[in-house]
Amino acid sequence: MSNGEYWNAEMETVLPERQREIEEERLRRQLDYTWSASSFYRRKWEAVGVQPDRVRHIEDLAKFPFTEKREFQESQEAHPPLGENQCAPLDRLIRMQATGGTTGRPLRMAMTRRDVEVYNEVGARSAWAAGLRPGDVLFECMNYSLYAGGVSDHMTFETVGACVAPVGIGQSKRLIEIIRDMRIPVSLYSTPSYALHLAEVTRAEGIEPRGLGIRKGLFSGDAGLSIPGYREQIEAAWAMTARDIWGMGELGALAAECEHASGMHYVGQGLFLAEFIDAESGEVIPMTEGAVGELVFTTLHREAHPMIRFRSHDHVRVFVEPCDCGRAGFRFVILGRSDDMFIVKGINVYPPGIQDILYGFLPDLTGEFQTVSGRT
Repeated sequence: MSNGEYWNAEMETVLPERQREIEEERLRRQLDYTWSASSFYRRKWEAVGVQPDRVRHIEDLAKFPFTEKREFQESQEAHPPLGENQCAPLDRLIRMQATGGTTGRPLRMAMTRRDVEVYNEVGARSAWAAGLRPGDVLFECMNYSLYAGGVSDHMTFETVGACVAPVGIGQSKRLIEIIRDMRIPVSLYSTPSYALHLAEVTRAEGIEPRGLGIRKGLFSGDAGLSIPGYREQIEAAWAMTARDIWGMGELGALAAECEHASGMHYVGQGLFLAEFIDAESGEVIPMTEGAVGELVFTTLHREAHPMIRFRSHDHVRVFVEPCDCGRAGFRFVILGRSDDMFIVKGINVYPPGIQDILYGFLPDLTGEFQTVSGRT
């Protein structure tokens, strides 16, 4: 695919009926491959009496059990180095990266060359939606040490055609010097919280952040941009356009905001299958305008580590009406994580919602907070 065509080109230009046919064909192929190559999934499916040959349509996938990250962690601890879901031999693996594990130890993920191509493709779609273009100079300030947001995301930006500088972390003063000396508008990729930290460091160096020339901000890694006050702080400090990219280290960057910032566009069509479930019951529910639920993902082109019905545990509100940008896929906003949510007098409470309220009291409050659960 040539530069400038990352409008989710493969799937956005086909009729919904044809998209469904493509994804069902790829789903059946992925399930067959996983059954034959993954002892992890074969045992998991046999335990509940399901087999790939029973899948004819997307709806049939609901018969299969969900997959949790902790299962992969436990499998790796019992069967090092990559667990029983390693489906490609070592001589076909070209990259290993790590994501957070439930025990505090990293979950190791490996990729074949085709897996990397898929990662780059979906990441390029997200970056394009967020405004990155060929000719942009992007300074990436993520951790390059095994972290999925480092070299892997770097390569997705190169796939778009941007010129990417691998800054990494702990280089704030050096970064400021380089950007100042370049004297051209540049872009930043980091966590939202780092953008505010970098603004503080810039002011400490006697430079007003707005004058440094960072005009595009692509952000990921924490929930900052889902809080309106946080986004406004970043954009005001830098005079930049801030856009959110959402993904999972195990899968890639699957969604991003467009120029309208009206929710994150899902861009994984044809490469992943997205399901929408009720987080408590696990039942698949319809995607209707404003509906709340959890997103679950299945890989359709994964060789090294297939993931079937992998739970995101992010509670989202979905929107199915077309966006003014022209993209036809669904959009969503993140409400919080199911493992962070707590209930007060029958009301679901998410920490980002609390932080949103606190940011309304800036600068009298810092926005930092701690929740204490107890009975009165």
